[in-house]
Amino acid sequence: MIPDSYFERFSTAKYQSRNALQRRLIRRFVERLHALFVAANPVERVLEIGCGEGFLSGYLSERFPDKSFTGVDLDPGKLAALGGLFGRIQTYQGSIYDLSFLSGTYDLVVCAEILEHLQQPEVALAQIAALRPRRVIVTVPHEPWFQLSNLVRGKNLTRLGNDPEHVQHWGPRRLRALLEPRYEILHATSSYP
Repeated sequence: MIPDSYFERFSTAKYQSRNALQRRLIRRFVERLHALFVAANPVERVLEIGCGEGFLSGYLSERFPDKSFTGVDLDPGKLAALGGLFGRIQTYQGSIYDLSFLSGTYDLVVCAEILEHLQQPEVALAQIAALRPRRVIVTVPHEPWFQLSNLVRGKNLTRLGNDPEHVQHWGPRRLRALLEPRYEILHATSSYP
């Protein structure tokens, strides 16, 4: 289980929240991702796209110190924070819409909680597919449950629980329809509800 002290390393609001339910849901999400990571083995080189401050990559890199981790994000400030927290994670500033600057191969690409922010998720998935990873883990907020949980805790009430930066809303069928043309789906799960 992720200790509270791990959350305190990060400045992002969702990790700084003291809301016990929110932290429980984040822990459950990371535990599910951890299990998917283990199931994807053998893995030597991991790429996380949209890594932010490194909450996921940092967590995994500490548990699997023999693996190589790379993170890509648009925000140089978040990449600097990641570098300060997890110096062994190689970082690049860049867009999911153009990953041509990456060299080498990756056994696993993690794209966690990114597609809901994108106007063109199919372009992003084509960029990931062009890297030819052995496995890809894609996560998105499970709608309508994500918005409903926001409403219950009083977040984004005027937007009916929708985060302002979310331009896509993914239910299981819609996500499957997006992924199936490019990927063989080996496992589909939900950490919430």
